[in-house]
Amino acid sequence: MIQKVVSTGLLMRDDKVLVIQRSQREKFLPGYFELPGGKVDFGEDPAEALAREFKEEVNLDVEVGNPYHTFSYISENGNRHTVEILYKVSLADTTTEPYIKLSEDHKDFKWIGLDQLEHLQLSDEIKSCILRGFQSI
Repeated sequence: MIQKVVSTGLLMRDDKVLVIQRSQREKFLPGYFELPGGKVDFGEDPAEALAREFKEEVNLDVEVGNPYHTFSYISENGNRHTVEILYKVSLADTTTEPYIKLSEDHKDFKWIGLDQLEHLQLSDEIKSCILRGFQSI
């Protein structure tokens, strides 16, 4: 059995949030859209892990704010327990248009508004997290 900690970031711009689509090669939720983020390495600060993951996954430098939600789930037939910490993030450089370059683990990205939540393949928990993020603006 494995336990891991994940940091995820809600990046909002012009009343839209950035979501990225998982590759079809992924074992867990292939093709689903998610918020950028990833695994916190042993001994790593979760906020620093999130900044690193944003750079790796979407090639953006971000400033990590405060966490606004935490949840956990069991996957891999009951063998993996994941604790996910959601943070609000902002672009480190707001003077230029963000250039997103996806990692090989992702195949697409979108900036979505609330009206698009029901039209994308998102887990119920991520939908809830995005909704919470919009409500706390």
